[in-house]
Amino acid sequence: KGVDTVIKALEDLPATELLIVGGPAEGPVEEDPEARRLRRIAEKAGVSDRVLMPGRVSYEAMPAQLRAADVVVCTPWYEPFGIVPLEAMACGVPVVAAAVGGMRDSIEDGLTGTLVPEVSPESVAAAVRPYLEDPELGRRVGRAGRARACALYSWDAIAAETIKAYELAAS
Repeated sequence: KGVDTVIKALEDLPATELLIVGGPAEGPVEEDPEARRLRRIAEKAGVSDRVLMPGRVSYEAMPAQLRAADVVVCTPWYEPFGIVPLEAMACGVPVVAAAVGGMRDSIEDGLTGTLVPEVSPESVAAAVRPYLEDPELGRRVGRAGRARACALYSWDAIAAETIKAYELAAS
């Protein structure tokens, strides 16, 4: 969701690679209709040499994949919760995300990542650029994101909030 916008943002982010992780449950990613659509967009934008699509990555390998990123970008037009930004935050990686759905709650704009209110290739590139130009900013935001993810979204924190909700409903 929204990956086409991120691909187009590469036009304004020279020397930047985009790794798109995911793909079909079976078969090579090259046979997936969505991957072919994204590849056409990258070719039309002139950035296909900087768009990498390795396909599915195992659940066990995802933390390492996320930690290898300078920034994780999520730009769907709608997202009720947004687990990928939380996973990235838990891995200490800054997040650039569309200001929609649950991502408005999980990401603290300017502290744990950047929320983009009007998603366009230009606005996404402008939000990503500071993290690429200032690695210390990325480390600082990544640490804050990890602290937030661990404090608010750990299983212990979720269990405690669930108990509170039941207690409140029962009283």
